[in-house]
Amino acid sequence: MGNKILRGSCWLCCSIFLLFFYCITLAHGEIVAKPGTFDHFQIDAPDVLIAGNEYKILIYALDAFGNPVSMPSDSIKEYKLTIKGSAVISPSQVKSNEITQTGFVIKFKDEKAEEAVISLYEVNSPFPIIEKRIKILPAEISILNIKVPPSVRVGNDFEALISGNDRFGNIVCKEFNPKELNLFLKGDVSPQIKDIQYFPDSCYVRVKLFSEKIGIFHIEADLLNKKVTGKSDKVEILNGTVRAFIINAPEEAVVDEPFDITILAIDQFNNFVKDFAAQREKIIIEAQGKGYIFPSELTSYAFSDGKAKLSLRYDRPEDIKIVAKVANDNSIRGESNIVKIVPPKVKRFEVISPNTIIAGQKFKIKIVAYNHLDKVMSNYNLYGNTVILKSSGSGTLTPNKVPPSEFVNGVATVEVMYDKAEKFEIFATLEEKEIPSKEIKISEEKKVEKPKKKVVKKKETKDSKGKKKIVALKGQVLELKNISLVETKNGCVLTLFIPNIEKQGGYYPRTKKVGSTMSVILEVYPVRNKLETPVKIDSEFIKEVSVSEDQNKILLNIALKKPLKYRLLKKKDELIVEFRRG
Repeated sequence: MGNKILRGSCWLCCSIFLLFFYCITLAHGEIVAKPGTFDHFQIDAPDVLIAGNEYKILIYALDAFGNPVSMPSDSIKEYKLTIKGSAVISPSQVKSNEITQTGFVIKFKDEKAEEAVISLYEVNSPFPIIEKRIKILPAEISILNIKVPPSVRVGNDFEALISGNDRFGNIVCKEFNPKELNLFLKGDVSPQIKDIQYFPDSCYVRVKLFSEKIGIFHIEADLLNKKVTGKSDKVEILNGTVRAFIINAPEEAVVDEPFDITILAIDQFNNFVKDFAAQREKIIIEAQGKGYIFPSELTSYAFSDGKAKLSLRYDRPEDIKIVAKVANDNSIRGESNIVKIVPPKVKRFEVISPNTIIAGQKFKIKIVAYNHLDKVMSNYNLYGNTVILKSSGSGTLTPNKVPPSEFVNGVATVEVMYDKAEKFEIFATLEEKEIPSKEIKISEEKKVEKPKKKVVKKKETKDSKGKKKIVALKGQVLELKNISLVETKNGCVLTLFIPNIEKQGGYYPRTKKVGSTMSVILEVYPVRNKLETPVKIDSEFIKEVSVSEDQNKILLNIALKKPLKYRLLKKKDELIVEFRRG
C-alpha cells in the first residue's frame, strides 16, 4: 500500500516536471531579428531588357548587411532619378519616406537598342549615390531597311545597304540571315548588281550597283519564308557630261527660207544630257558648204532635257551638212546627214484687186507669190520669173507682164488698165507653165474726178531748166526696190535690189568716222529710192542704214557697230556689199 502511494507520488512529480519543462520551452523557442539602420540603396533591375517593353524597376534601402529597411519619416530627404539614354522613367523624383521595405517602384521603357544608365542623386548633390547599367536589346525583326543615295551619275558605282530592323528601327542581328535575302529592282531602269557582301559585325548587307542608262528605280527585298519585307526610296540615275551631238535635219530645205533642226546633247552612254542648259556652254553652228548659215551660234540655255529646236536659213542652193560643236572644246561635236538646199519654186499666185474699176483707167493690183511650202516667197525677185497677167474677159489687160524685179518681199504692186466694161477676173501665171492663181476683190470707194485747173506757164529759170532736165532723164533712172541682210558669224552681206544696175548703174564708196562710229557712205547712180518704209536693221554688225536721195542718185549711210572690212560686187539686178571682220 505504501509502495503504491510512493509510485503514484513519483509519477505525479514526473508529470509536473514535464509540464513545467514544456511551458519553459514554449516561452523561449522563437527569436525575431529586425533590420538595422539604413546604410545604402540598391536598384533592382535585370541586366538585359527588350526594346519597346515596359518594365518595373525597384529601388531598395538596405542596412549594412543588405536587409531592406524602411526609410525614417522623421527626417525626410528628396532624391532624383536620371537616365542616360533614350529611355523614359516615371517618376523621376522620390522622397525618403516613400521607400519602404517592399521597395519603391519605377516604370521603365526604352525603344532604342542601347546601354542605359539609371542614376540616383540626392537633390542638390552633383554626385550620384548609386547607378545601374542596363543593356537594351532590339525586339524581333519586322522590316527590312534599305538605304540608297537619292541620285547618282550614270557610269558610277553606288551602294545599297540592307539590314533587318525591329518596329522601332533597331538593327536586328539574330533573326537576319543574308542567305534568305531576295532582291528586286523595279523602275524604268534596271542597274547591274556587281557585288553583294555581308558584314556580320554591323549586321548589314552591302549591294554594289552600276548603270549605263538614266532613269528612276527602287529596290524591294524580302526574307525567304518570312513575312519580312522592305522597300527603298527612289534612286535617280542622272546623265553624264556631254560627249557629242546628234543633229536631226530635213532632207531638203529652200534657199533663204527657215527650216527646223533638232540638236540632241548626249553623254558617253548615249543618254540625253538633261542638265546641259545649266552648263553655260556656247555652241557653234556651221554649214559644210560655200554659203552662209544663220544663226551661227546658240547657247546651252536653248536646250531642254538635252534637246534644242533651232530654225536655220541658208543663202545658196547646194548640198550641205550642218555641224554643231562646243566653242571651248571642238572634240564635242556632231553633224547632220546631207541637206539639199534647193532654189525656191513658186507654187501659186494671189491677185488682190478692187471690186470695181473704170474701163480705160489705171487701177492698182497686188500680186503675192507663194512658194511650194505655201509661204510668201519673199525672195521672188531673185529666183522668180516674169509673171504673165491674163483676164477671163474679152478685153485687153495692159501691161500683161510683171518682171520679178517688181516684187518686194514677195509682193508686187502694179498699175494696170482694162479696156472693156464687163465682168472679168485676173489670173497670174508664168510663161513656161500655168500656175494656180486666185483673185481677191477688195472694196474701193469710187473716186470723183475734180475739174482740171488751168495751168499757167511760168517763166523758165535756171533752176527750172535743171528740173526739166531731170524729168527728161526719168526714163533712164534706175530704182532701189529692196534691201536685204544676211549675217554669218564673221560678218554680213547687204544686198541692194536695183534692176539693171549691172548694165546702166555706177557707184562710188567712201568711209567716214564720227567719234567712235565708222560709216560706209555709198553713192549709187542714176537711182531713185522706191522703198516705201525706212530701212529696219537688226544686226550684230550694222547699227543702222539710212537712205537719202539727191537728184538722180541715192546716198546710203551704213553705220557700223564695229570696224569691218568691206567690198562691193555688182551682179544681175543687185549691188552687194560684203562686210568681214578684220
